[in-house]
Amino acid sequence: MRLPRRTRRRAGAARLVLLALLALLILAAPASCTPASLAAPAPAPVTVPYAPQAPTRGALYTDGQDNRYLLGGMWLYRPDPTDAGLAAGFWRDTASTTGWSGVAVPNSFNAGDLSNASMAGGVGWYRRDFTLPAGAFARSVPRSAQRWIVRFESVNYRATVWINGYRLGDHAGAYLPFELDLRRLRAGLNRLVVRVDDRRSSGDLPPGPSGGWWNFGGIQREVYLRAVQRADIAQAIVRPVLPCVHCAATIEAQAVLRNPTEQPQTVTLSGSYGGRPLAFGSRRIPPGATWTALASLSVPHPRLWAPGRPYLYTARLVLSDAKHHALGGYTVLSGIRTITVTANGLMLLNGRQLHLRGVNIHEQAPGLGAAITPAVSSQTIGWVRQLGATIIRAHYPLNPQLEEQADRDGILLWSEVPVYQSSEAAMEQPGWLGRAQAVLRENIATNQDHPSVLLWSIGNELPTPVTPAEASWIKAGSAEAHRLDPTRPVGMAISNYPGVPCQAAYAPLDVIGDNEYFGWFDAGGGGDDDRDALAPFLDFFRGCYPTKALMVSEFGFEGSRPGPVEERGTYDFQSNSLAFHLNVFAQKPWLAATMYFAMQDFAARPGWSGGDPSPHPPFVEKGVLDAAGDRKPAFAVMQAANRAVRQLARPR
Repeated sequence: MRLPRRTRRRAGAARLVLLALLALLILAAPASCTPASLAAPAPAPVTVPYAPQAPTRGALYTDGQDNRYLLGGMWLYRPDPTDAGLAAGFWRDTASTTGWSGVAVPNSFNAGDLSNASMAGGVGWYRRDFTLPAGAFARSVPRSAQRWIVRFESVNYRATVWINGYRLGDHAGAYLPFELDLRRLRAGLNRLVVRVDDRRSSGDLPPGPSGGWWNFGGIQREVYLRAVQRADIAQAIVRPVLPCVHCAATIEAQAVLRNPTEQPQTVTLSGSYGGRPLAFGSRRIPPGATWTALASLSVPHPRLWAPGRPYLYTARLVLSDAKHHALGGYTVLSGIRTITVTANGLMLLNGRQLHLRGVNIHEQAPGLGAAITPAVSSQTIGWVRQLGATIIRAHYPLNPQLEEQADRDGILLWSEVPVYQSSEAAMEQPGWLGRAQAVLRENIATNQDHPSVLLWSIGNELPTPVTPAEASWIKAGSAEAHRLDPTRPVGMAISNYPGVPCQAAYAPLDVIGDNEYFGWFDAGGGGDDDRDALAPFLDFFRGCYPTKALMVSEFGFEGSRPGPVEERGTYDFQSNSLAFHLNVFAQKPWLAATMYFAMQDFAARPGWSGGDPSPHPPFVEKGVLDAAGDRKPAFAVMQAANRAVRQLARPR
């Protein structure tokens, strides 16, 4: 999301009074009727004794290990505005609930606060008292070979975790999962405490303290316990390799098995892919060691995954002990397809040229902040389908439930790590490159089994023209992504505008996404304020990078009110501008995809105007849906245009 070069400042006592009255009306309005419905009421204090509960068996998505238990139910939350909780011992193993309130997790602790302080970040504490579920382990497995792991799908931003007063570990970074071994568990009640700090610096990913979307802090996605017997299938990658559209597919399966116990464990790993057997073999794993198990098979006449026909194979891995007793398993929903970029810069899926239409999204919802529910994910996919879109982009890895829904529904994903508008100074900081590579590795390891993932994006709107530190990241990030997953292209979204020369530093990329706002923002000293300059600019873009797959990764226009088509920020202006851009894109058949920014209005940051002369900060109102999910006139414009485009060429 690009910043406007010029902002208009308006003053006057009458305007200030009007804005104050408007703010009061917004705060008083029902949650379903206003953008301020992203604000949620503060959690109610606990008024009854807090009783421990066992987690519930099962997960909200299919991919992953067996023996997962959702740690839902009531949690406790305690704000820590002065960051005194460590010294005060909020982490201690105590039964008292004084100062704590009841909440549901996932949770954004500042969902009800759209102030400057909320955006800058703060500290909050979560607590969950629980008992271990009965029947999680086989009778043949001795207690010495039984272990529990806690899994956090996403915490924003820094997490420190205690169990029964014992510090388990720390993690930094949102949007991707992390796990910790649960030590010092006991029979009966156990007490899990998590300190969350969402204050971010310029060297974090994404950088802070400001940003392009609201800094909702907390345990933003689900928490699970995992029961492990003798050894853990810590990670599984099932990679289909399709050398040509009519070729047999080779399935390359890899699993990392870890022995978390203090004794050697002998285990066997077997499995299947679409009913065909996979044999990994057996191994004696020393205490604390890992075994990377490999297997492969051939699928002679595969059914291919694609939008419109998203066929999925089920891959199952099964772990057993030396006496063939089952210990656990792992499931992957897999799709066989091939993605290529031709020498003349066309992107092909299963040999069919792509001309995709899609949207950018942010994971926010009324009353929830960024702690979205399965219903929100389903609604998001539903809107995408209604729009006739076939690709989704976000500035970060998406919720695993949404990604699995994309697999099932045939929606492609531009999968990006939050290397978002990092400055040259930030990228030159010691450790920045290592952190960026680590996040990229985590995203690929976590999400490469999803057939919906079209490409790996290593960043958004880094400095233009390319700086030395940025060039180093493009080279290193592209090489790492290709090493970890040679089956997908690597791309990046750039801030580009007329007058910027061709950039040789983009050479390692396979895909370049241009964030263009012709007719809206006046970036780079002018040039893209005139929408009639869009078509020749795209031709220049193509001339610069004729061997790259090119996309429009962002374009958009504020639409917040009725008014004449000539007035920026009106519904008619938005619809007219959208139709103009989509018509230009339709005349550029080499464009692999175009993605509107954004499908739905969202909270960005305090003072945001978005280039609208009558803004409603902190909301970006470029959506074709408002924050409550109501359609703007531009929704129908996009829907009709998308349905008129053949987004995948006919099979050859």
